Amino acid sequence: MKSLFQFLMIPAVIALGALAGCDQASRAQHDHDHGEADHEELDPISVTLFTDKVQLFMEYPHLVKGEPARFLAHLTVMETGEPIRSGSLHFKLTDAAGATQEVVVDAPKRDGLFIPEWTFDTAKTYTLELLLVSPQAEDRIAVGNLIVHATGHDAAHAAETPTGADRPNLVPFLLEQQWQIGTLYEKAAKRTLVHRLPIPGQIVAPQGAAAVVSPPVAGRLLPPPDGRLPHVGDHVEAGQTLAMVEPPLPVTEVAQLSANRAWLQTLGMELAQRELEIDTKGMEVERSLIQAAARLDFAQRVIDRATQLNEKGVGTEQEYDQARQDLRLAEAEHEGAKALKRSYERARRRLAQLRSHATVAKTESVATNPSLQMPVRAPITGKIVSVHHIQGEHLDAHQEIFRIVNTEQVWVEASISEFDLSELLENPGATMELPSYPGRRFDILGSAGGRLVNIGTVIEPETRTVPIVFELPNPDGLFRVGMFADVYLQTRVATDAVAIPESAVLMDNGRPICFVLIDGETFQRRELELGVRDNGFFEVKGGVVNDERVVTKGAYLIKLAALSPESFSAGHAH
Repeated sequence: MKSLFQFLMIPAVIALGALAGCDQASRAQHDHDHGEADHEELDPISVTLFTDKVQLFMEYPHLVKGEPARFLAHLTVMETGEPIRSGSLHFKLTDAAGATQEVVVDAPKRDGLFIPEWTFDTAKTYTLELLLVSPQAEDRIAVGNLIVHATGHDAAHAAETPTGADRPNLVPFLLEQQWQIGTLYEKAAKRTLVHRLPIPGQIVAPQGAAAVVSPPVAGRLLPPPDGRLPHVGDHVEAGQTLAMVEPPLPVTEVAQLSANRAWLQTLGMELAQRELEIDTKGMEVERSLIQAAARLDFAQRVIDRATQLNEKGVGTEQEYDQARQDLRLAEAEHEGAKALKRSYERARRRLAQLRSHATVAKTESVATNPSLQMPVRAPITGKIVSVHHIQGEHLDAHQEIFRIVNTEQVWVEASISEFDLSELLENPGATMELPSYPGRRFDILGSAGGRLVNIGTVIEPETRTVPIVFELPNPDGLFRVGMFADVYLQTRVATDAVAIPESAVLMDNGRPICFVLIDGETFQRRELELGVRDNGFFEVKGGVVNDERVVTKGAYLIKLAALSPESFSAGHAH
């Protein structure tokens, strides 16, 4: 039975075998005709360039004046790893004097491959620029210098320039194969990475934000005087009357209540009778006051007339004295009548107060609270989340009626192992992920606007953990009490660290590795020394340097190619 590796490799080997050989007969004839086999056997020059849109991998021979040259320009869409399948490619050459030459390839020979041919009639150095016009991408690529040699010997001599020691662990992997699997790369770049310790957590109600509402005494549940019993989802305010409880009364208390009501009725009747009597007496006092005022007026006129007669010597002294005595008696009688009127007015006001108090007592006893109903009030502002009883149901004292929760603020309560306490910072940053919202990460102390409430000082004996609590605003009601959370605590920071995506890292015999692009069709296997892992990236302490490109998609097949490179490195048939 064939292995999985052999099964995967058969199609590629068959396809590449069919394409092997690059017009070897024609090249041999060309060598014979021109006598330049020495430079024709040189390895081609290769160029690998990247722009924001495309990757260029171009191979061409060492250029000699008067000899035709074929350029193999492979173009790949950076975003998708697909070959350029249509469009034109413009080759523009510029010499030192500014003179230009241009060749246009109207369409790729096959997907991803443009093959312009050129014969240079002068030995000089040119600057090459490519212009790609395609529905998939439009871009301008500055390739750099092209050197055209005067003879093949000059070309061979230039190729002998030392290029450095051969690199180990190289893996050839043709672009045609890369296009089939959509190989993607990404640059190693410097980032600030934060190591985060994952710990379990849960959304809970803050202290004082959840309350159970119970009756103070046993009794029958009734609605509040001005409304209905609250329903689940209703918003209530602190101090709001939610219900009334009517406690049952013993026989003695019922009898006493009846007696009190009878006494109040009797008192009301007595007060009414006293009010009638006072009104009658008041009428008599008013009449006496009027009579006294009349007698006082008469006595005053008599004394005035006696005074006039006495001055004229007509009246007697006895008559004058009698008139003065009658005046004093009339004045005294009038003052007594006014004092009596004031006394009756005070009595009438006092009676009115007593009658008002009796009316209030009767109203409170009979109308407002005929059976001693007691209010049940909301202790906090929030939302009713559960209702356990209905109107008319009998309740025992302290039995739950309503549950209220205020979620304008919530707590994230997590548990950190005592063995991880040494990594905990004094004020640790934290993020969290909720299974309820996959793919979203909340920065608790950052964009989420939260704060650290407390780090516990007592180890839980059963779990050997310490609680850590954060508070979060919850204006949109996104966080619900009881939600599970994955909390990530910041423990250390790697600043200006070379980082590569997690997708670029493979495990090989227990060691982390990646594949670095050397040129368009050659990769190098690198063993890695990894550091902080954060938000989809690894810190690389060794194995990759800044700006090197690592494979992020297709790395596993390149790893397979490294096991059997001859199956993946057959030459192009262009």
